[in-house]
This record gives sequence, structure tokens and C-alpha cells, in this order.
Amino acid sequence: MSRVPLPQVAPPAGGGRGGAFVRQPRGPDLLRIPGLRRFLRWRYARLTLQLPLLILAVFVIVDGLTGRQLAPRNLATTATWLHYRGLVVVALAILGNAFCGACPLMLTRGPANFVKRRLPFELRWPARLRNKWLVAVLLVAVFYAYEAFDLWASPWLSAWLAIAYFVGAFAIDVLFPAGTFCRYVCPLGNFNFLFASVSPTQITATDPDVCRTCADKPCLHGRETYADPARAPGERAFVPLDEVVRPNGEGSFPGCETNLLVPTMTSNMDCTSCMNCVRACPYDNVALTVRSPGWELQQAPWRRRWGLPLIVLGVMMLYWGLLNAVAMIPPFYDLARGLATLTGSRNEPFLLALVFAAFTVGGGALSLAAALASDAAGGAGAHPRRALMRWGYVFVAMGFGFWAAHYLFHFLTGAASIVPVFEHFFAWRGADLDPDWALARWMPSRWMFPISAGVSGAYALLAAYLTVRIALRDFPGARAAAAMWPMLAFVVILTALQILVLAQPMEMRGTLLGPAG
Repeated sequence: MSRVPLPQVAPPAGGGRGGAFVRQPRGPDLLRIPGLRRFLRWRYARLTLQLPLLILAVFVIVDGLTGRQLAPRNLATTATWLHYRGLVVVALAILGNAFCGACPLMLTRGPANFVKRRLPFELRWPARLRNKWLVAVLLVAVFYAYEAFDLWASPWLSAWLAIAYFVGAFAIDVLFPAGTFCRYVCPLGNFNFLFASVSPTQITATDPDVCRTCADKPCLHGRETYADPARAPGERAFVPLDEVVRPNGEGSFPGCETNLLVPTMTSNMDCTSCMNCVRACPYDNVALTVRSPGWELQQAPWRRRWGLPLIVLGVMMLYWGLLNAVAMIPPFYDLARGLATLTGSRNEPFLLALVFAAFTVGGGALSLAAALASDAAGGAGAHPRRALMRWGYVFVAMGFGFWAAHYLFHFLTGAASIVPVFEHFFAWRGADLDPDWALARWMPSRWMFPISAGVSGAYALLAAYLTVRIALRDFPGARAAAAMWPMLAFVVILTALQILVLAQPMEMRGTLLGPAG
């Protein structure tokens, strides 16, 4: 069988050193860790990572629907709202988007493809929804539902939310092209995509010149490799077995599920860390590169691919994260009572909607004002879109710091509770087990504020660093110094507010006991 020609992707003009398609970070390659590259090039590597989370999802659904409806003793609430969220931010901070890489929702893709092949049509995702506006709406809807329906306290609703994710992923994959759910629909995935922008790793090309001479772009389109060419289905580029560097078996290897070409990647946005590119590349030319946490955000990569919708989502995540924490401290209840008196309504969903609207509109206005003030100080004039596209990355760094501090606070208060909760799962169903609930109280309370404030402060420093770098990049001479000060003042004020919130007594949602004294 001859090689299957596929569409060529021209490199952008003005490539970097060594004939690079684009400028990419050039740090150490984590795939040089002994055994890691070999494992990730194994065709069943992702399945191996997905199966544990699939099994956990089954436990979550079963316990949520049939188990004891007490949140701190049910896997549906503790595993979802305590452990999963905490581990997500830990993974994003120290490695990258690991949870999308191990996402069990993508195990629906096999059955979805089976059904899709029997349908006489495939729908195209509407052009007007090929952006991040829908995801922004879905994310705020999830955050609103979490508060309005007390999802953290309802195992039954948490289980149905998990079921809805699986059904949604299956339905979208059946009706639309692969990758549609991840890019345009999944709130969890896009939370990870957004904040992977401050992760210390990125997929890159080891040698861009190898990519330049690659005819078929298997990292994007996938490849088929067989000793006998007649066995190849002909659906992807055929690469002979003897041409593959470090052969990783025969078969059909899928390409990128979200349409990313490795040598043109300047961002972690839309990268699910599925490592299909690592497995599909016949020349073993894909690296998992260590980079500075601020590397991506100072490059302003979203201007070219997603533009204003993604920047707006990044800005809003900062204020939705602030609200998510504020809703757990005493002043919020005073605010709710005052709002009820002002409006003459005690309808909780209505009052909560007003609060969400106030944080969204007010936070957006404050961020835009800070961006415009910095532009004006630098002599750039008053252009709202341009100002937000320039400085919006600063808010993304601050937003991750606050989400990480908040989720880590709850995770650390009850991380060890997963053991007695699992024991309770089996004891509830007749096993002779006596759960040790004392494990749920393992972290001294005096440690909680310094840890959470330290995390928030660390990413505030990253935001300040980005402010300086952006000012020096976009404004000449003394104008750079003038431009950075309004934004630096905003970073300091908002960080102080965040730390003040973290210092308040916080509702211990999803835990049986508070932290140890």
C-alpha cells in the first residue's frame, strides 16, 4: 500500500530558531525519565490511566443513587467535591492537565463510534458555537447549580450529574466530529484547559526540522503501521513498520482529538494530554517539556486562536472563584439577608442569581477598568478589547491561585477521609467493616490558612511578574513603567481581598469533622 497523502499544514511565517514552526519552550523533556516514554508510546497507556477513574465513577454513581444520603459518608459527594477538585488543582500546579488525559468520559468514544458508523449522517457543530462562549455559560451554570441546589450535600444529585456527563459525552460524540465535546462543551475539561496555561509543562516538538519534513503529520491525523501493508484499513496515513523510530507495535494510532499540530502549539489550551501525538509520531519527535509557569501567558497565544471569548472566560473565572469561596463565609449570609430585605424576596435561587450577576458584571467592569487604566498610563489610548486582550492573562494567573488555594483548603481538611468513606461503602452493603472516621480529621487547623494564603500569594506574585513582562513587551522605555503600576495596584488589592476571604471561618462542606486543632 502506498503512503496516504494528507493535507499539509504550512508553518507560520517568522519561525524561531532551528527552522521552528513557532517559538516553543525549550526546557528538559520529562519523557526522558526512564520508562515513561516507553509507557506513553504503548497503545493502551491511556486506557490504563482511564480505568481507575472509570471504576471510581462507577462507585460514585452507585453510592450516590443507592447509598446513605449523608454527604461526608458518601463517595458521590466526597470523591467528587472534595478529592477530585483538590487533586485537579494539585495536578495542574505541578504537572499539567493530567485529569483530562485520564478522563473516563472518553471511554464512551468506542461505543459512540460504533453507533456513528451506522448513522446516515454526521452533524457539523454550529459555526457560531466554535468558541468559548457556550463553555463560559455552562461553567457558570455548574457553579450556580452547585450553590443553588447544594450539590456538595446531595449524593443523589452528584451521581446524576456524573451520569449526565457520560450521557452528554456519548451523545455529542455520536452526532458531531470527535473532539467537539472536549473543546466546546465540557465544563470540567475547559476549566483544566484554561488553568493549564499556568502549568509547568507543555507538549512540544523535539526537533522542529523533523516536523517540517514530515509529509503526513501523524500527530494531527494519526497513522497506520503494519508489517503487511494490505492489513491497513486506509483511514489514516500509512507509515511502514521499518520507518518507525522505537516501534510501538502494529495497528492504527489516532491523532490529536482536538485538532492540534505539535510544532505549532504555543499553548496548553485544548490539549487533553491524551498523548496520542506521542504514540502516533513515527519519528519519536514529541516532548513533554518543562517550562516556567508564566511562559505561556506572557506569549499572549490566545489572540491567534480563541481571542476575546477565552480572555473573557479567564477573567470571569477569577470572580466566580472568589464567589465560590465567599459563599462559604459568614459575611455572605449577612449579604444574603440584606439583599432579601432590599428586594422583598426570600427566593434563594433568585437571590443567588442576583449575586452571580453582580460578581460577573462588577468583576468584569473592575478588570476592564484596570486594563484600560494601565493602557492609558502607557499612552495606548482607550480601546477596551485591546486592553483586555493585553492584560487579561494577569487575571488568569490570579484566578488559578485563588481556585487552587480554596480547593486545596477543602482537600487538605479531608484527604484521608477517602479511606473510611470506601469502608463505609462496603459496610453499608453488609461487609464486616468498622470505618475509622478519625482519619477524616488529620490536618491541623493552624496549618490551613498559611498554606492557602501562601498558594494565593504565590500566584499573585506570578500575576505581578506577568504584569511587568507584558508592560516591558508592549510599551517602550519609561511608558512601560507607567503602564504596569495601575495593574500592579489592582493585583495587590485583589490579593489582599482574597487572603481576607481565606482568613474567615469557612463552612466545612463535605467533611464529617473540621481540621484537627
